[in-house]
Amino acid sequence: MIKLNLYKYIKVLSLISLIAVTYKYWGFGFWEAIIVLLPYLLVFVLANQDAYSSPLLIGCRTIAGVIVSLLCAALLFGITPSAQAGIGFMFGVVIQYGVIFVSEALIGLFTYQAEN
Repeated sequence: MIKLNLYKYIKVLSLISLIAVTYKYWGFGFWEAIIVLLPYLLVFVLANQDAYSSPLLIGCRTIAGVIVSLLCAALLFGITPSAQAGIGFMFGVVIQYGVIFVSEALIGLFTYQAEN
């Protein structure tokens, strides 16, 4: 019954990441905060029991959730104050969007049913 509980762990990871990034980068403006926090909100919203119903959905969304959480740790502890820190930070955020997009694209590709 691990598939019934796996989404709870991903939801907790995304919530911890959301709180940590919000705490560290609170000084951003409104639109910048939305851009930075949206990957964690997407993972949090996608982590529900209905979204984790088949092995394909469980695998893709779990891997995406774990990678986004690991990239959150890299953004929190791996960015040093320098002139190029903003470029590296936004590169990490873009990678998070890419991971979520690729996982959802794979799900869409493998679950697509052609209507004949």
